[in-house]
Amino acid sequence: MAAIHMRMLGYTVTLTMHIVNTYVLFSLLHGPVMEDPNIRTFTAMYKRFFTVWTTFLQIVVASMGLTSDYLTLKYSNKTEPDWLGVLRRAKNRLFAAVLWPTVFLTSTLFWSLYHYDRSLIYPTFADKILSSTTNHILHTAVIPLVVWEVVFQPRKVPKSHTINVYMLFAYILTYLFVMCYTYLEKGIWMYHVFGIAYDNNICFPLIMAFIGVMLYIYYHMQWHLTRLVWEPQVKIKV
Repeated sequence: MAAIHMRMLGYTVTLTMHIVNTYVLFSLLHGPVMEDPNIRTFTAMYKRFFTVWTTFLQIVVASMGLTSDYLTLKYSNKTEPDWLGVLRRAKNRLFAAVLWPTVFLTSTLFWSLYHYDRSLIYPTFADKILSSTTNHILHTAVIPLVVWEVVFQPRKVPKSHTINVYMLFAYILTYLFVMCYTYLEKGIWMYHVFGIAYDNNICFPLIMAFIGVMLYIYYHMQWHLTRLVWEPQVKIKV
């Protein structure tokens, strides 16, 4: 039962970190800072940022995981209800197919562009409401938390990755649609790097293809870690 308690710790840390960070962030969106038109636009469209999608997904997966693990302990000496197994499998599927690869994409793409030219991904006016701590919670701390999940979640490498890959690319295509719709609706790109790429025609599809390749690589990366941690185990309760 050690693994299940460690998972619950990870879920609790994830939920606490994101909920407190969100509360602190929204508490700053008052007063003189809102006189900046860039800040008003930024906050009005916050639901359309990919980082926000990733954060929300982490909260959903952590909530599902904490609930299923708590109930697993509760029913340890009883017959589990059928829906509990469905909840557990849904959480595992959502984590593997979407959360793991998008977390790595969010972190690596953000920090790579940030250190190259921060204006491409993170405008200076955002410093008025996003502290360094908030920035690292959104783009750095997320990595060890998903690694923690893989290390303490017993699982096997699936025989087929088709459903997972379809889910991943359906998710990213949905976000691409939202991003392009935002540009058509408001004339604003959620991230400046895409505006530059769009103006250069060929660069836009190349960047999209590059992101697709990155997601595919990140998706499969988790299974190498899974093999390393769990294949030596004789018995695995998935």
